[in-house]
Amino acid sequence: MRRGTTIRIWGLNTRLRLIILLLFIFGLLSYNLISISDFEYSDIIDYQSIWENSQQWFGDKFFSVSHDLGSQVHLDNVTRLPKIQYEFSKRETRDEKLLREFRRDSIKNGFLHAWNGYTKYAWGYDELLPTTNKGRNNFNGWGATIVDSLDTMWIMDLKEEFIRSRDFVQSVNFTQTKNSISVFETTIRYLGGLLSAYELSKDKIFLEKALELGNALLPSFNSPSGLPYNEWYLTRNESGSNSQVVLAQAGTLQLEFMKLSQLTGDSEFYFKVQNITNLLDNAKKEIPGLYPLSLSHSTGTFTTSHISFGANGDSFYEYLLKEYIYVGGAIDQYRRMYIESIDSMHTHLVKDDIIKDRPELLFLGELSSNQFMSEMDHLSCFVPGMLAMGSKILDRPNDLEAAIRLAETCYWTYNMTYTGIGPEKIWYSTSSGGGWNLPTGLVRINSKYILRPETVESLFILYRITGDKKYQDKAWEIWQAIDKWCKTPIAYSGLDNVNNEYVAINNNMESPPNVISLDTYVFNTEAHPLLRMQRS
Repeated sequence: MRRGTTIRIWGLNTRLRLIILLLFIFGLLSYNLISISDFEYSDIIDYQSIWENSQQWFGDKFFSVSHDLGSQVHLDNVTRLPKIQYEFSKRETRDEKLLREFRRDSIKNGFLHAWNGYTKYAWGYDELLPTTNKGRNNFNGWGATIVDSLDTMWIMDLKEEFIRSRDFVQSVNFTQTKNSISVFETTIRYLGGLLSAYELSKDKIFLEKALELGNALLPSFNSPSGLPYNEWYLTRNESGSNSQVVLAQAGTLQLEFMKLSQLTGDSEFYFKVQNITNLLDNAKKEIPGLYPLSLSHSTGTFTTSHISFGANGDSFYEYLLKEYIYVGGAIDQYRRMYIESIDSMHTHLVKDDIIKDRPELLFLGELSSNQFMSEMDHLSCFVPGMLAMGSKILDRPNDLEAAIRLAETCYWTYNMTYTGIGPEKIWYSTSSGGGWNLPTGLVRINSKYILRPETVESLFILYRITGDKKYQDKAWEIWQAIDKWCKTPIAYSGLDNVNNEYVAINNNMESPPNVISLDTYVFNTEAHPLLRMQRS
């Protein structure tokens, strides 16, 4: 990359991604928040009491009791799956405690820096424009930053901010919006955020609003195949112009709709998304377990040959494993589909020996018309975390080894740039050579950074699984780079060129080991924790 090319701040939806990023780093660098004690709740919400006792939700002592996906579906064979998390010591030295608290407070202050800018200049809007100090609505106009931040504020013990946001959510009409909505984005951000806020706080207003939104989304599934129309007009109950659905859009609704069925007793939400899973399971695929990136609403058949664990495919594979974890292993279809996908991924999409002086690094690629493509999205850096969880749940130790090597690759892409921040995408060579001003083996990079959380997410999961503090240190290095290069006077934003020293800001911004235990919760793809079903 040429020195002297200006770095511009890049911010498409970055305000919302920042929330996810900070949540994972906060969880990775934090230990105990609150002590464990008994707790009972009534219809009247006493937030102080809940906060003082909420470690029951954060640790392993509280789990989702109901094994029903609505009134019509009962899961008889919910089990306690193998433990995911490392057995952390409850002791720490004085120096360890001071370091942990310093890092934790730095992350919390980073969140408050962005949050205070948003509340001052853009309260009620979806996101903040950080140089003109104005709000913008690009996610339905329902205050996406607020809903996406609810569980983060709860976990960070930000009581005043949480209660103000709760009052805003109560005023939102989730059945109306001026423009078309993305069913996918609405589900993972709003529905996931509301459900998570309800399970953490037990405030019924969040469940009421989640049900209001879920019912409003149901008509979008009324296509000939049952695949949802992603572009949808709520007030008119009709689709936009899209005739195809992206794999990740159709395959990343399951956790939220299943949770809504569990909490409300209405099985219709589960039936809608299970139909999608069945359709994808039965669809004809050239390579077992590898799913092309788009399908026809009319026929439910694939309309492309392109296969990727990055953009447009990523969270579908993520959800297969998480659905199996969520239902406590009660639906084996999810396990079978996940294993088939991961086995084919290892065979067809993973390459090593790309960087000659770093032979331990693994790289993911893509397929198009059965031809291998030597490119890797930042988005695909969720894969190490997914593999690591699957290795524990499904007793696949080789997947943990691959997860560690892939995570090291994702971290390496940060270390290789001038700013210490990873690029949006890399292209690599499977033979020899490389691009100018890049390590031998890399051909070129997409130098943008839009506050992607996937690498930190995988570091978070690997720390929780292995107990190795090197993952904390790596995440801390990433946070320091973000705080240095992406911080604006009132918030944070992304970069246009991570491999250059000159920064110019534009006007765009998006949104501890026993804190939210992986043995108690499963994260949706927007990092909203949802309680797992488990056998007591």
